[in-house]
Formats: sequence, structure tokens, C-alpha cells
Amino acid sequence: MTRLILFLKEEVCGAFFSDQSIVSNLIREISVYLKGKTWKVFPAPFGVWLDADDYGNYVEPDITVVCDPTKIHRQGCVGVPDMIIGVLSPSTAVKDKTVKLRAYRVAGVREYWIVDSSNQIVEVYMLSENVFGAPIVYGKDQAVTVGIFPDLTIDLKDVFYF
Repeated sequence: MTRLILFLKEEVCGAFFSDQSIVSNLIREISVYLKGKTWKVFPAPFGVWLDADDYGNYVEPDITVVCDPTKIHRQGCVGVPDMIIGVLSPSTAVKDKTVKLRAYRVAGVREYWIVDSSNQIVEVYMLSENVFGAPIVYGKDQAVTVGIFPDLTIDLKDVFYF
């Protein structure tokens, strides 16, 4: 019985470690690019109110990028951020790919990344005419050019490095 509990604990901690490493690696890559600019990147916990008028539609993405400094308030981002990155977990995968995807599209998030740490892929959704097109899927050996920052390319080898 003790072995089983320890094994399960290691599995949970291992998944947590890889997800946190991915978030840290992405934050590092984006932060270096944003240095000296007014744009900001925030890791969770950072509150985002997609509806600035009534503080509705609250989310807490793994990573939030905000290009309009007037949206940054003491409590978080009030209004639609420019980019959101979510790292999938087994308990949130369906919600991230359906409910959140729809909410971010309706709100007007310009770019949404879904990072799958288990399969080491990134799905990139870009908003065009109020619609997210089919995602572009990148593997761990590829580089992604950030749509909202065309001069920023992130090598996924650096992201999936634990």
C-alpha cells in the first residue's frame, strides 16, 4: 500500500514539475523579448476579467500577455489580453479545448496557445475576423513565431526542456 501511494504521488508531482517548467521556460522567452517595452507577461495566479464592463468572465490562465498597459490593474487584467497560454492537464484538457477556446474567441483574445506537455506539442490559435482558425500544431523540435510579435520566435526545444 505504501509503495502505491508513493508511486501516485511521484506521478502527480512529476506532471506538476513538467508543467511548471514549461510555464517558466515560456515566461523566460517572452520576458527577454518584452524587456524595455510597455507590454507585460504574467504567470498564474494572475486574474483576467475578459469583460471589462462588469468584471464578468474571470479566468486565470497559466500565462497572460497584455500589450495595453491601461488594462493592468491591481487585481489583474481588466479587459481582453492579447495572448493567453494554457498548459493542458488531464483534468482541464476538455475545458481548455472547448469552453475556454470559445470564451477567448468571443472575448477577442488575439492569440491562444494550448501546450500539451505529455505529447510535447503546442496548438496555436490566431483570431482573424472574430474567428479562431484551425490551429497550427508544432512539435517539440520546431520553432513558433509568435503571431502578435512577428519578430519573436520561440524554439520549442527550449520550452520542453525540463
